[in-house]
Amino acid sequence: MPNADTRPTDATSALASELIERLFEGRSVRRVLLVAPPDVEAGAFNFAVCKRGRYTNYEPYGLGVLAGRLRAGGIAVDIVNLANAVLKAGRLADDEADFHYDSIWQDALDEALDHFRPDLVGVSCMFSQTHPIMAAVCRHVAARHPDLPIAAGGVHVTNALANAATRTALLDDLAPVSLFFRHECDEAFPDFIAVVNGEREAADGLAQLLLRVGDSEVDLTRRRPPGTESLNVLPAHDLMRPDDLSRWGKVGAYFYLRSPDTRFATVLSNRGCRAQCTFCSVRNFNGMGVRRRSAASVVDELEYLRDEFGVGHVMWLDDDFLYNRAATLALFEEMVRRNVGLTWDCTNGVIATSCDEEVVAAAAAAGCIGMSLGMESGNPEILRSIRKPSTVEKFLSAAEALHRHPTIYSRVFLIIGFPDETFAQIADTISIARQMDLDWYQIQLLQPLPNTPMFDSLAAKGLVKADDFVGVQYAGGTFGRNATRSAGGKDVLARDFEGIFGRHSADAVPDAEDLQDIWAYMVVHLNYLRLENKTDPIKLEQYLKNLEYVSDIVAPGDAIALHYRQVLSDRLGRPRDERLTGRLDQLMKTQPFWKDTFASLGLTLTERQ
Repeated sequence: MPNADTRPTDATSALASELIERLFEGRSVRRVLLVAPPDVEAGAFNFAVCKRGRYTNYEPYGLGVLAGRLRAGGIAVDIVNLANAVLKAGRLADDEADFHYDSIWQDALDEALDHFRPDLVGVSCMFSQTHPIMAAVCRHVAARHPDLPIAAGGVHVTNALANAATRTALLDDLAPVSLFFRHECDEAFPDFIAVVNGEREAADGLAQLLLRVGDSEVDLTRRRPPGTESLNVLPAHDLMRPDDLSRWGKVGAYFYLRSPDTRFATVLSNRGCRAQCTFCSVRNFNGMGVRRRSAASVVDELEYLRDEFGVGHVMWLDDDFLYNRAATLALFEEMVRRNVGLTWDCTNGVIATSCDEEVVAAAAAAGCIGMSLGMESGNPEILRSIRKPSTVEKFLSAAEALHRHPTIYSRVFLIIGFPDETFAQIADTISIARQMDLDWYQIQLLQPLPNTPMFDSLAAKGLVKADDFVGVQYAGGTFGRNATRSAGGKDVLARDFEGIFGRHSADAVPDAEDLQDIWAYMVVHLNYLRLENKTDPIKLEQYLKNLEYVSDIVAPGDAIALHYRQVLSDRLGRPRDERLTGRLDQLMKTQPFWKDTFASLGLTLTERQ
């Protein structure tokens, strides 16, 4: 379906008004329940990973923003975070036999429906991977309350409505849903409720809405991007409870740098991204360009989180946090001037072009302790093909700036497996990463996401299925391909990866098995072996905290992480940890493949072991 920004015709407006009347039957909307589904369906959830506290547990920030807008218009709102309900139950359960995934989220949803008694339910999700459980949530609401209108929105809905194949699949799977909102709905959703409530006479101002009732359907494609007033609205953090979320899951990628009792929250200072990366759908959702909130409104939110919820650390949700150099510096200056006193990180990644010395220094002064760079590739040809807005030279320059501020722990996003990417091009990425010598490299296998140029290109060649929501997997993170790599069997880092580049022609394109070997090679060489020569006490502390997280939470069976945890502990003069020594000894005895891996890497167990 086209997505033109056109005002509806009189006939379209008349049909929209008719369908609204049929759907609501003269009832007004005074109470709205907003629902954040669990991240995945039960079959993709790992109880052991949950118990270790590895799963992420973010505030449903977009719903919080929408709740703030609705409240400003006099609408009562509640938010039920089903992802948090599942994680909390999992962390509190004595064992897996006491944990019933679907019953947990269903009971939490039923309680919210019965207690709040909404006139309208809104369900949202960001990723296609959440589609099956989102559909299950909508079916559950409809089964319990057949006459209750349901609205769906978010990034996934926007992307799925963008082409015919995914549009049909979405509408079929979300059969109980009557209202589908595209893009940011800060304006469009409150406007719709105003029409339902008779506060606006005509439906010709409605936007970004596909409305269906029975066999009738109207698609209002005109966009209403939020204006400055909407951007500066304080999200309803009181409905999202940031003081509770980090008890049951992690927030961002740098939480291990703070004490375990630190409360974490998320904040969005701008929307959109200047880049046009072919694997990313940010522009499809937010539109072109970047729109910033005022520095005052952002710092007001930071102070509110600190004072009302005891938050000590914030993760920025921005896709292009450092966009507009002058505005960025002004924000940092305001944070310092008002003595906000929070630490913060950019888990989502920043564009290297913006990381000059002045910006990085100002970030450190304003509380930055973690910054991720979106590099993806170190090969100029690949960077051009994916339309990355940085160059190898900019990556190296950003690394130099970060090296001058060691209190910032720096991570780099790398992707392997781009279409037709060769061994030689991946080797270029490894070479540039080594030259940058930053603190941790997050390596992922490419996972094309729907409604991106790369996905569309691969779908046209028959290499991915355009309408297969279930088949879209997370490339990395807690639900990624290697999230449970040490749960049993031979760890992927114990693969025979050392000769992977010598076994193939430089111009050859790696297959799926080759990419697994390359992934393991890069993890070991870029993240572990480079620690041999590190001596800066500030960095050693950071590296050790990261390895404690990796070896305790991410991959308890990773003998290489345990080994370097001991090496760094020795280097810092820490007392001997007998439990750590025992864990490594046990791995070596029960999983003898680790001895071969250590030998191939030239690793020697310390005397303590």
